[in-house]
Amino acid sequence: MIWIEFLKTLGALAGVGVFSLIMAGVGSGLFRRGKVGIDDPAEYLLCAIAIGVILFELVCFFLATADLLRPGLWILLCACGLIAFLEMAALRERTRELRLRAGGQSGAAKIVCGLFLLTLSFEGVTAMAPLTGSDAMHYHFAVPRLMLSQGWHAIFFITRSFLTGQGHLLILTGLGLGSERIALGFLFLGGALAALAAACLARRWMPAAGAWLVALTFVLTPVVFWQMSTAGAPDLWMAFYALLGLLMIARFVESHAKVYCWLAGAFAGAIAGTKYTGCMIAGSLALALLLESRSMRALGMFFVAALSAGIWPYARNIVWTGDPLFPFFVARLQPGNYNAHAMTAFVADGSATGKLHTLDLIRFPMFAAIDGTNLGLWQFLGPICLAFAPLLFFAMRKTVLWRSCLLVWIVSTAGIGLSSGMMRFAVPVYPMALAAVMAGLWAMPVREWKLVWTLAWVTLVGFLVLCAGGLLMYGRAAALAAVGAQSREDYLAARAPDFGKVRFVNETLGGHTEGKVLVFFQHVYHLRVPYVYGDPDGSWAVDPDKLQSNAQWEEFFQKEKIRWVVKAPQYPKALKESLQKLEEEGLLVVVAKGEVEDFSGNRIRGKRDRLRVEVLQVREVVATKK
Repeated sequence: MIWIEFLKTLGALAGVGVFSLIMAGVGSGLFRRGKVGIDDPAEYLLCAIAIGVILFELVCFFLATADLLRPGLWILLCACGLIAFLEMAALRERTRELRLRAGGQSGAAKIVCGLFLLTLSFEGVTAMAPLTGSDAMHYHFAVPRLMLSQGWHAIFFITRSFLTGQGHLLILTGLGLGSERIALGFLFLGGALAALAAACLARRWMPAAGAWLVALTFVLTPVVFWQMSTAGAPDLWMAFYALLGLLMIARFVESHAKVYCWLAGAFAGAIAGTKYTGCMIAGSLALALLLESRSMRALGMFFVAALSAGIWPYARNIVWTGDPLFPFFVARLQPGNYNAHAMTAFVADGSATGKLHTLDLIRFPMFAAIDGTNLGLWQFLGPICLAFAPLLFFAMRKTVLWRSCLLVWIVSTAGIGLSSGMMRFAVPVYPMALAAVMAGLWAMPVREWKLVWTLAWVTLVGFLVLCAGGLLMYGRAAALAAVGAQSREDYLAARAPDFGKVRFVNETLGGHTEGKVLVFFQHVYHLRVPYVYGDPDGSWAVDPDKLQSNAQWEEFFQKEKIRWVVKAPQYPKALKESLQKLEEEGLLVVVAKGEVEDFSGNRIRGKRDRLRVEVLQVREVVATKK
């Protein structure tokens, strides 16, 4: 069993590597025909992969909208593979240049590069563990799985389903290929590429050893290794695109070659198309382009490319809801579809804006705005940017790239702070900030500032050692599960919230084929029975004001083909009274009950309780007619 799981993990990682090679071939083919002359081989290959992935996602989007993803996916991959095969000569030439460059690196650079690759390898293995990320089990992975089984349509039962952007098409691809591991591997790939792109940016300002140190610091930062391993979210792809967008803006302003402007726009569009907060980063890239080029024509090209690459999730939301940024403007655009309860809960859950003060906003560009009431890896970006910020004085340059980096970094983080107040949403610009402050460390005159130089290096090395230890502790269980040393069931039972409830429902209703089950627990990805998510705090389709009487519930059950309801251990507060009334009147009848173990509160505390779970059947008078 261990060898089988180990081989599956290696196979999935190899598949992800082949995918990146295929995407590089697709991008290279486009570059050759468009005469894109990026002289740096590392930047060329990274940009080729990025463009290949963007094009792949666009085709997947249109296949999904036509409900042709499953049959079309293999055809698409074969077509991309053929293009990549025809580009092998060009790719070999670029990789040969990279090997020659690597051979000429200093001993220090080779050591740091080796540590980076070792860290990356461990994180790649941990990424292959069964999915346990909270948001991923709620919607990042749950929604693509629903779309594969039910077709491409609006899922109002999960409000956050409308937040799924183009990055989620990679998840959809992995699941469509029948492999959760490959879907997770695609997300790991985004982080690995972002680290390499950060090294490319840093290489403009420091020797190779410093550039690899930036990449190593990035992948060892807790919020980053959480995103790369177990989170199951596509945010790090935005970091990859943001870094390449920055590099292309500098190339455009310096060379006036229009192709770089088009590429920068495409990367900005890919950022905005991944997540709503990506619009802040895309907008800051557009601002940097305008200020540096002083050309409205260039800005126009940038926006055309951005819209072509990233408008599609917003167009989908318009078709489905009338609101491109659903649910933020639905009250004005579609007042008949407004759910006040769900909207209030959505804003409260996804924003900390109400808690922000001036000092909090000042901390945002330094990645130091931590919410002490909700601690976790998803917040901790480390003290390096804050501690090394004064060193920017030594690194100041009168170049397009330097000015653009500072602008995108500060404007993006300030905008994210004002709009959401959540530090983890700023992760996509973290690597460029890291490269900038590390450039200050490298540029510091050692003789005049020996004490400061020593303290800075002690701080950095201490941070890396602590983070490496944290990574080993955090990733150990995931790595063991990935290679089969711990069974999938045991790992999920120990690590995945709500898994006890999920397992009970699967075992109780697994043999039934008619009707759906209404559940109120958040983490629904591992359910293997037809379900609808019914917590009014996270389900736009469940409005407590419209579900009070028996008749309203009867209509709801019939319309949604709901035959069972799960109570674990209580109903949501907003629905408790009306559902208990259905029980009292015999319209909901308990058909199975049991006790399961689950996390109590935030799972980072590790506290677990025994919970009662009941499965109730909807009586025939209100049940779905077969």
